[in-house]
Amino acid sequence: MRTLLLTSVFLLQGALVSVAAAQPAAPGQRHRFEVSFGGLWIAGAPLGPDVAELRANRVPAGPFTLFTTDTRSASAPGFDARVSYWLTRSLAIEAGLVRVQPELRTSIAADAEGAAPLTVTERLDQYFIDASVVWLVNHLRFRERTVPFVSGGAGYLRQLHEGRTLVETGQVYHVGGGIRHTLLMRSSGVIRTLGARFDARAYVLVDGVQFDDRARTHGAVSGSLFVAF
Repeated sequence: MRTLLLTSVFLLQGALVSVAAAQPAAPGQRHRFEVSFGGLWIAGAPLGPDVAELRANRVPAGPFTLFTTDTRSASAPGFDARVSYWLTRSLAIEAGLVRVQPELRTSIAADAEGAAPLTVTERLDQYFIDASVVWLVNHLRFRERTVPFVSGGAGYLRQLHEGRTLVETGQVYHVGGGIRHTLLMRSSGVIRTLGARFDARAYVLVDGVQFDDRARTHGAVSGSLFVAF
């Protein structure tokens, strides 16, 4: 968690330097808003072990283990949508929505009555609603239309158990980067720019579904189309 915060500070410092050195937008350029949408794949992560216990009827008193569990979320595809507002040619603020439906897999073992180990599953409906800063690294531009970027942000985590019988909430933080490639540019019309965007992010989830009170880190990759107005 400390590494994530230090990385975020470094990212924001770099963005502020970029703002200070940025050139003003070209005369007449008014397409500040951008919308992107596409697919995402997020890696799974362990959610922690747990123990089902009763108080044993013995002297001295102590716990009696009924069974143990170990739960993890599986990898899953999802949907990634973002709305950006470009403050300069290289710096944007961004609102994002990610939806994934990972499977929770709980392994049950050490049954007190000697039952065989088994695994039970549950589908989780999971949402990230976040705000980010995006910084184009223009001095590393590959070609005129291909440029790398870095990003970082934080937001709200919402998880609904299968059947929507229980809701868990928490916080989500992310850092990452990627490449933007412009496919079409026009000087007039409603749509001024069309392109493709590829992201790699590290998400850190705090609270929500968990059993060991630790933050969970998930890697994610996404591919999107973006449209600027």
